[in-house]
Amino acid sequence: MAWLLAQFAGLACAELQENIRSTYYSAEHRAGTTLLATLNHHSPIRQNSQIFHAYTGWNIQWNFRWWEERDGRCRITSNQTRLQVEITLPRLVTSDPAVRRRFDRYLGALRAHEMEHVAIGRRYARRIDEGIRRLPQMTSCAALSRAANTLGEKLLQEAVAAEREMDRQTAHGARPHLLVVAGEGHALIDQPLD
Repeated sequence: MAWLLAQFAGLACAELQENIRSTYYSAEHRAGTTLLATLNHHSPIRQNSQIFHAYTGWNIQWNFRWWEERDGRCRITSNQTRLQVEITLPRLVTSDPAVRRRFDRYLGALRAHEMEHVAIGRRYARRIDEGIRRLPQMTSCAALSRAANTLGEKLLQEAVAAEREMDRQTAHGARPHLLVVAGEGHALIDQPLD
C-alpha cells in the first residue's frame, strides 16, 4: 500500500477549466434588403478588409506548481489550465418569417463552424495541460519553469496555425456547410426571397 501511495505522489495533479461565452450583435433586417447585405452592414467583425459574420476568440492560460528537492531537482506537482472562449454571433431583428427561417439555417451553420474553432482551443488546452503535467523532473525549478512555458507557447502557436489551416481548408466555413466571409457567395443568404 505504501508503494502505491508513493507512486501516486509522483504524479502531477491536473485541472482543466473551461468557460465559453456567447455575445451577440444586433442586425436589423429591412424589407427589400438581402440577408447578406444586412449582416455585412451590421457586423462589427472586420479583419484584413474582410467582413465576417461570426468570430471565436479563445485564450489558454496555465498555472503550474512544483516541488523542489534538497539537491535542487524540481518536478511539477500540479497544473491548472484555463480555456476562455468568446463566440460572437449575429442576432437578427426581423418580422419576416421567410427571412427568419433563412437566417436560422445560416446561424446553425455559423455556430457549427465556430464550434470547430472552440474544439481546436479545447484540444490544445488539453495538450498543454497534459504536456506540462508529464514534464520530467529537471535539475532546477528555473529549468522546469522554462520548459513548461516553452511547451505552452509552442502549443499555442500550433493552435493558431491549426485554426488558420481549418479556415483555409473550409474557406472560413464554406466547405462543407457555409461561407462565413462576406461577399464571397453566400448562396443561403444572398438570394432574393420568393
